[in-house]
Amino acid sequence: MKALAAALLVSVAACGEGKAVFNVDVLSFLSASDSTKAYTIPITGTVDSTISRNFRLPPGFGGSSVDSVAATVAASLENSAGSGTVILAVFFAKTQGGLFTGTPYLSDTATVAGAQTVPLGKNVVSLADTVFNTDSLWVGIRARISTTVAPMTGQLRFTDIRLRIVVQDQIL
Repeated sequence: MKALAAALLVSVAACGEGKAVFNVDVLSFLSASDSTKAYTIPITGTVDSTISRNFRLPPGFGGSSVDSVAATVAASLENSAGSGTVILAVFFAKTQGGLFTGTPYLSDTATVAGAQTVPLGKNVVSLADTVFNTDSLWVGIRARISTTVAPMTGQLRFTDIRLRIVVQDQIL
């Protein structure tokens, strides 16, 4: 986490009027097994696959107010057999226990049949979201796979996961 705090300090860009911009490449903090999630679902049904990570802002930024947040997620759903639907959802919370509850911050849905590759992704901008007014932020990604023809096999490969957080400086 110290490396993240140092990376955030380097990536902070002053943008006038006492604001700071944090650009966080969330994908770079995922392991190879988390950035490409293989799935094999032998029977018709629904299965969830989740990833969660904690990110810490440099000390003192928890008192700052968030001006805006932009989130981007992009992935490639590479289905090899079977058919069904995949819902990709991204959640943010101040605590790990708060992840995967309520409405996702962003989500996208894809339907596949047989050997097929389809893109998944979304860009969202939110103004003044208080979940980001903290020194510690949890990011959760859920892939909900529902099969209609089993077995369903393939992989979900993340190609981009980024956050851009603009805060009104109130460094303590």
